[in-house]
Amino acid sequence: MLQSPRAVATNSSTYSIRTVVVPHRLELALFRALLDVRSGVNRLMPDWLERRTEPRFTATKRTYPWLRAAYPHLAAAWCTTIANETSAVRNAWRRALRRARHSPERFVRLNDAVPRRRRLKASLHPGLFRWNPVLRCLDVTIRRGAHVHIDLARLQHPLFWRYGEAANWRFGLTLRPSALLFHFRIPRSIESAVGAVGVDLNFDSADLATSDGKCVRIDLRPITRLQERCAQKRQSIARQLSKDLRHQRAVLRRYQGRERRRVAPLLHWSANELLAHAGLRALVLEDLNDATQSILRRELHRHSPATNRRLSAWTHGRLVEIVRYKARTPTVWVNPERTSQECPRCGGQLALPSEGKVLGSDGRNRMTRQLVCGECGGSWHRDVAAAIAVLARGCDILRGVTIAPSARSALLEAATWRPGSSDRSDGRTSSGLTVEPMKEDDAKSGPPSVVRTGSKAVGPPRRRWGR
Repeated sequence: MLQSPRAVATNSSTYSIRTVVVPHRLELALFRALLDVRSGVNRLMPDWLERRTEPRFTATKRTYPWLRAAYPHLAAAWCTTIANETSAVRNAWRRALRRARHSPERFVRLNDAVPRRRRLKASLHPGLFRWNPVLRCLDVTIRRGAHVHIDLARLQHPLFWRYGEAANWRFGLTLRPSALLFHFRIPRSIESAVGAVGVDLNFDSADLATSDGKCVRIDLRPITRLQERCAQKRQSIARQLSKDLRHQRAVLRRYQGRERRRVAPLLHWSANELLAHAGLRALVLEDLNDATQSILRRELHRHSPATNRRLSAWTHGRLVEIVRYKARTPTVWVNPERTSQECPRCGGQLALPSEGKVLGSDGRNRMTRQLVCGECGGSWHRDVAAAIAVLARGCDILRGVTIAPSARSALLEAATWRPGSSDRSDGRTSSGLTVEPMKEDDAKSGPPSVVRTGSKAVGPPRRRWGR
């Protein structure tokens, strides 16, 4: 059986990046260097776009002599910095093109325009700066014999000193006109995993199933409620704004930033709660990369506009990112296809009960959380059954992680549907969870029988637990 590379590296070291923003008004020499970087990027961009298939390293090697001749007053590493920034602008332009494919007019407009760097920003080559731990100052090279010394000995920033000492003062540096961005590379150890925990992410909850027979539900409704209130606020403001599109975008962008800043701490609290329940167990997560975009492209006209907005605001990606860099145990990725439709007892196909369909306020059928197996006749809670399926697929990948018969019985008991939790006619369960308008496993579709672990993909055998 193939193994996940991250599952095997139990005692190895990985790195996490921590960015610290230090307010600082740049010296005149550095400000002029930033102007040269922006000018060089805008001058290189038309040439790089004419050779779109040319690799970055080949383009850098080809244009390096021209950069050295055009900017002889800068050190050689500044030319490499200009080439790297040009590559970053080109990559951002390519991502914008991919996102604009659904809009032909916007795609044509972006494809015909030449991207330009407008902001003054540069991620410096490592050879351009040096940190002096004795004097606590930063030395930035302009050219041979010309350096800028930035004294940070009096900086009152506890995270800067803590991250710097943890990273042994290995960092990347980004310059802006009014700030210095330090990107510290902090090593962290991956502890040996004891068991595994499967995580099923939904709109309103994250369900956990452990290999020792425990099931936990983490409530994510505060996040969705906050997003709904912010969306209603933006709609109300949009109706009162003037017809000037530039003014509308500026105001709505400001409110979107407020929403992100309010949602971020809630995501961190949910991630901390998830990791507290996981403990030293290996994390088994669903591979939901591009899940939202694929649903919106494939079923744009199937759901209501409110449901499409809810799908677009789904925070599973940011939650998974937070869990990943906070986790101290191995992480395994599995295919999310039909995890909510797999019977935890026999592996059969789960379906809605005949009396389980609920008519929503929009007149469409909404599914309950109760599913029934067509083979063994078991009645299961959809979210808990999905968490057990994710755990089972992770155990097929992880070496040495098994589920004991007693733990299996406990998981089946926790996943069994109980009559006291039936859904109401308004589309909400008795526990307050919103019923999602999905006929199948819409948010978790992908190629059948494929599990991605790191850079490899394996097809797990169909898991059948004893009846």
